[in-house]
Amino acid sequence: MQGRRIVILGSTGSIGSQTLDVIERLNRAGRAFTVVGLAAGRNIDLLSTQIERFSPLVVSVAEEEDAIALRGRFNDLAVLSGSEGLEELAKYPDVDLVVNALVGAIGLSPTLTTLSSGHTLALANKESMVIGGELVTRLLQEKKGTILPIDSEHNAIFQSLHAGKHSEIERIIITASGGPFLNTPIDELAHVKAADALHHPNWSMGSRITIDSATMVNKAFEVIEAHYLFNVPYEKITPIVHPQSVIHSLVEYQDGSIIAELAASDMRIPIQYALVYPDRVATNLPRLSLEKMSRISFEPLDVMRYPAFASVLTAGVRGGSATAAINAADEVLVKKFLRGEIGFTKIAEGLQQILDRWEERDDVEDKDLSLARILDVDRWAREQVADLSL
Repeated sequence: MQGRRIVILGSTGSIGSQTLDVIERLNRAGRAFTVVGLAAGRNIDLLSTQIERFSPLVVSVAEEEDAIALRGRFNDLAVLSGSEGLEELAKYPDVDLVVNALVGAIGLSPTLTTLSSGHTLALANKESMVIGGELVTRLLQEKKGTILPIDSEHNAIFQSLHAGKHSEIERIIITASGGPFLNTPIDELAHVKAADALHHPNWSMGSRITIDSATMVNKAFEVIEAHYLFNVPYEKITPIVHPQSVIHSLVEYQDGSIIAELAASDMRIPIQYALVYPDRVATNLPRLSLEKMSRISFEPLDVMRYPAFASVLTAGVRGGSATAAINAADEVLVKKFLRGEIGFTKIAEGLQQILDRWEERDDVEDKDLSLARILDVDRWAREQVADLSL
C-alpha cells in the first residue's frame, strides 16, 4: 500500500492537525497520500493554510458565512457548510479512508454515513461509540465495515488483540494517566482552576478532552468505546492508573499472558498506524527510550477521587440513550467550567443529576434506539443542565 485518498473531518483540531503532519511525513517517505477533503469549524485562517498546503478538492465549514469567505479566497475549490457538508464529505466518492477527528456528539452522524458508504473509518471521535455504539455495531454487522481506532488506548488494544483469538481474551486493561490532579488532596479539588486542569502531565490535547481526562470522564468513555469496538462485556474491561503514560493499554489472555503496546506519548504514532495499517512506516516520530525510564507504576482507579467516572460508566452499562444524555451534559458542563461559571467538582455533580433525571423520564426505555432518538435526548440534556442546582 503506497498511498491513500483521505478525508479528514475536524482538520483544524488537535487530532486533525496532527493527522496532516503525519501525512506530510508519509509523503516524504514516498507514500503518496492525497488529501481529498477537509472539514473544520470556524478556524478559517488555519483551514486556509491547510488548503494551500494540501490542495483538497472539497472542504466544509460550520457556517455558511465562512463558506462564502473561503469561496472568495479559493475560486476553484468546492466549499460546503453545516451538517450537510459533513455528510457529503463522509460519503465522498473515490475515498479510501475517512478520519473522524470531530469533537462531541456532532461526530456520530458522519460516522454512520462513512460506514454506510463503505469507506474505512479511522475513528478519533469517541462520542460516536459512546452515544451511538448500538447503532454503529448494528451498521457494522449489516455492512461489514471497518473501523481503525485512533485513540491511543484503543489503538493499543487493537494492536494487542493480534496476539490471540477473541475467545481467549481474559480482560482488556485500559490505562489512565490520572490527569493533573492525581495527587491533589480531594478536599482541594473544588478550588482548582481551568488553567490547572488544562495542564495535562503527558499529552497535548484539545480543551474538552483535557478536562475530561482530569475528571476521568474520558476514561469512562473509553471503557464504553472498548465495549462496543471489541465486543467485550463491561466486566472484562478494567481501567488502571498508569501515571507515566508509556503503556497505552493491555490485553490479558486466558493463559495468563498480558500483551501491551508501549510508545512515546505522541498521538501521531497511533494516527500513523491507522493511516497505513497493516503496514508500519519509519517517519522519524519520537521514540520511547526504555533506558532512560526510572519506573513504570500502576494503581487502582479511585472512584472517590473521580466520581464522574462512576456516573458515566453507569450510563454506559444502562445503555440506550443514557450515554447521549450524559455526554451532552458533559459537553455543556465542561464549557461552563472553562468559562469559570462552575467549580471543577460541579462537573461530576451535574453529570449525576442529569443521569438521575434521565432515569425519571417517562420514555426512559429505548426499545428501538435510533439516531433521531439519540439527538432528541442530546437536546433534552443540554436544556436540563441550565436548570441544575450547581
